[in-house]
Amino acid sequence: MQNRTKYFVFGHTAKGFINFLDSNVKGINRIIILQHESNSIISQMIKRLISYYTEFDHIEVICSPKNKEYIDGIIMRQLSVAILSGEIVTQHLENAVYINLPQVENSKVNEDLMVKYKEQQNILFQEAYRLFEHGLSIHDELEKIYINEMDFEKADQVTDKMINSLFKNVRKLDKNSNIFKRLFGTNTAYGMINYVEELIDPIEHRIFIKGRAGTGKSFFMKRILEKCVEYGFDVEVYYCSFDPTSIDMLMIRDLDWCLFDSTPPHEFFPSRENDKVLDLYEKTVTAGTDDKFADEISRLTKLYKGKMRKGIEKLKETKTIEDLKEEQWKQSAVNEYNHIIQQIIQRDGKV
Repeated sequence: MQNRTKYFVFGHTAKGFINFLDSNVKGINRIIILQHESNSIISQMIKRLISYYTEFDHIEVICSPKNKEYIDGIIMRQLSVAILSGEIVTQHLENAVYINLPQVENSKVNEDLMVKYKEQQNILFQEAYRLFEHGLSIHDELEKIYINEMDFEKADQVTDKMINSLFKNVRKLDKNSNIFKRLFGTNTAYGMINYVEELIDPIEHRIFIKGRAGTGKSFFMKRILEKCVEYGFDVEVYYCSFDPTSIDMLMIRDLDWCLFDSTPPHEFFPSRENDKVLDLYEKTVTAGTDDKFADEISRLTKLYKGKMRKGIEKLKETKTIEDLKEEQWKQSAVNEYNHIIQQIIQRDGKV
């Protein structure tokens, strides 16, 4: 069994910056928040802590869209411990202890320059959000083509049939559901990155949902989610990093199954006997729709993908600035903070 689960809690979307951290640390008894200007130093500290906690618990690794080498936090759910970078904490968290990591002696960090770098990054982020938002508005036009050709009665029948199949002989739990909101991928300075394959690998029953824009994939999963809540199951809800109001995947580990939007840019295909495919385009949309509206579909697809590419180019520019920021801390070494690492791993919970 995998001993680590990777996902994102914040991302750069068509709705701007979104952060799902709070739903993932709700109920955690010990939350340690590391504060430092250097993402690299915090990430190195967290990596050392991972090597310690791996022996005791499954580790949820919160990945960073800023740099593939950064880690924004870890959660050990059985131990009820979370260790987070201060950068992703944007609201009050209960049971949180803040640790301000001291600057290394004789550090020559230019504070004015750091402020300037942050301002430059923020401008680029806002430009990326505007491009993503424009791309989403074009995508909405693409969705309308398929929505106008959908048989909603058939869509309801397909959904009801799946719900009956999934929950047949399943007993309700006498508890409330825990809903963990996450992203399995997001737009980053390196392009679009996702961890779908790693996430679904240990799951026995996997449903690959196919379709087109606007064919009800997210609505279908919202109906399944409602049923899971009714039955008291904990659910990992992975939202779309393009449109964070849309669901891309449900993971119900208590039942050992998941459903996910298996279409580009995260298209995968069945590889096991228990894998199933549900094609909502084939089952609910007028036959021949792709061919009938081929020219318009091609035009809109190119337009929205063009906006997405330009937005990601803006994120790539933030990487250059991030590297300049980290250059300010090249004199610092993670060994300077070994005493803090040792304090964190003390089993009595004191820091």
